[in-house]
Formats: sequence, structure tokens, C-alpha cells
Amino acid sequence: MTDQTCASCQESLFIEVEPDSEVEDSKATAHVESVPDDVELSCGCHYHWECFLDAYAITQCPTCSKDISSLSPSGSQQVIVTLRNEGGVQEGYDILPAATEEAYLRAYPEERKGHAYLEFCREGDIDAIIHMMKDGDDDNDEEEEAGEHTDILRYRGTFEGIEGSGLHVAVRYQRQEVAWLLLALGSQLSWDKFPAIVLQAMEGLGLQKEDRSGEPDIRTLKDSEGRTPADLAKEVGGPWTEWLSEGRLSP
Repeated sequence: MTDQTCASCQESLFIEVEPDSEVEDSKATAHVESVPDDVELSCGCHYHWECFLDAYAITQCPTCSKDISSLSPSGSQQVIVTLRNEGGVQEGYDILPAATEEAYLRAYPEERKGHAYLEFCREGDIDAIIHMMKDGDDDNDEEEEAGEHTDILRYRGTFEGIEGSGLHVAVRYQRQEVAWLLLALGSQLSWDKFPAIVLQAMEGLGLQKEDRSGEPDIRTLKDSEGRTPADLAKEVGGPWTEWLSEGRLSP
């Protein structure tokens, strides 16, 4: 693999990455680390991840034009590759969903912010969600003047694994902290329904009750299959059974 180069840019299949550090030390010298960045197709051609996405074609290698797609056991199309990066080697990785999603986001860049929001909801990244909300508040005036303002709390995506609204995603991945946050910011759930610890956490995060935007209530939003978050919670079960019995997901 060390002798291989990217079939697109002809550069080494390594990229230089500066190590993350939250500790600032003026005496310390930052050491740049070289890590692999290699997508090996079934035809034998290699690409950097970004180079492959730039040249992406569903059924053929962008360089040698050999067929790189196959059918999965379920009959769906797949593109199996060997992925090498800083996380190690992953053989048998189906790159088609990621490539298709990235192609869509490049064609519709206005969807990228919503996609990031849903990813944060899936990961349970409370700080990132709040940061995005605050950035959105700063950008609202400019976006409204351009006629492009999007209410991120009510954004609904159709991406694989993160379909529906942020509350749908929180329910699917059992992110109760995210669900509480979204209900606090985007629903009309009575404040006396919120546990004291949740309200205390809101204050600690710099959020006030006045930050709420409850119209329309995010609990009324539906995914592509017509399900509200409460409908999905009934299917998922688990911790959401109590939520349903307490009426937290019912507008």
C-alpha cells in the first residue's frame, strides 16, 4: 500500500494531520502525523476518500472504467471497498451509501447544515446542537433578508439512518438528553413536565425558557412514512414507554 498513489491526483495515499490538543504550550512543537487515506476499489485502483467522492460513479471505477458494483444478499446494489484510515483497515466496507449521500449534499449544499444537525442528534452531542442553535440565531437576520432562513429545529431529512426530524432521530437512537433539549427548545410541553435536573442543566448550558420557539410544536412533525415521534417511540419501546405514558411526546 505504501507504493500506491491515488489514481485521481497521483499523490501519496497518506495525509498529514496535526494532533488535537486542548492544552496550549508555547514551548511544545506540534508534530504533524501522516495517516493513511486510502479507498481501494475491487478493480485494484486506489483513491483518497475526497478524490473518490469527487470522481464518484455508481457502477464504474472513474479511472479504469471496470465495474465496481455488486448485489448484496438482499438484492440491493453495493460498492464494496477496503478502507484504510487513521482508524485502521476496514475490509468489505460498502461505500455506496456514504458516496450517494455526499453526492446529494454536494448537489444541494443548503442541506448540509440540516444533515449535520441530525448527525449531532444521533451522536447525542448536546454542545454541538446548542452551538448550532446559537450560530443560527446570529445568522437569522442575514438569511431572512436573503429569503433563505431555515428553522433547524424543524428540519427533516431523508438520509439513511437519520431520517425525519431531530426528535425522530433522538427517539430512534435512544438519546433522551437530546429529546429533552429539543422539547425544551421547540415544543409546547408544559414546563412542569420537565425534571428539575433537566431545567438545571439548561441553565448550566446558558439556555433560558425565553429561548423556546414552540410553534409549530416539533412533536407534530412527521417523517417520510407519516410517523410522528410518538408513533416511532411506540415502535422503539424501551425508555420511551414511560415518555409515552407521561404524555411527553404528545402535543
